[in-house]
Amino acid sequence: MSEWQQTLDNFFVGSEQSQKETKISPFESFIVDIALPAFEELRPAFEKYGRRVSIRNTPSSAVITVFDGTTEEIMFRLQERTLPDRTLPYAQVRMRERGGLRLVTVEAMLKPGESDYHMEDITKENVIQCVLQHYMSRVKLSR
Repeated sequence: MSEWQQTLDNFFVGSEQSQKETKISPFESFIVDIALPAFEELRPAFEKYGRRVSIRNTPSSAVITVFDGTTEEIMFRLQERTLPDRTLPYAQVRMRERGGLRLVTVEAMLKPGESDYHMEDITKENVIQCVLQHYMSRVKLSR
């Protein structure tokens, strides 16, 4: 085998090994283990009342969007915020303002009222409660 062939073999073998060794981040685990199951649990509850639900995720976010017909009622996106001593998921919540003409985006923490918690402290129920709190407080105002 010539030198260039060996170099090419090493390149591909090393690339395969490094992909196998890649670990997922704690936030990616949070998305898979907490956020997505919470969103999937909410889906049939919204669909029961005629809403259409879209759930998407990437390694850096998870999103649930609820539509009434073709109108977006709420978009709830979980992302990661890096603090000096930890990383925390936070929500970006997009909904219509009171008149229903303009979309407004706000940020929210998943455990309101608490300031000293860690990602590991957040449960599926915390995520569900946060989505519902924003949905019920904002959507009713826009009707």
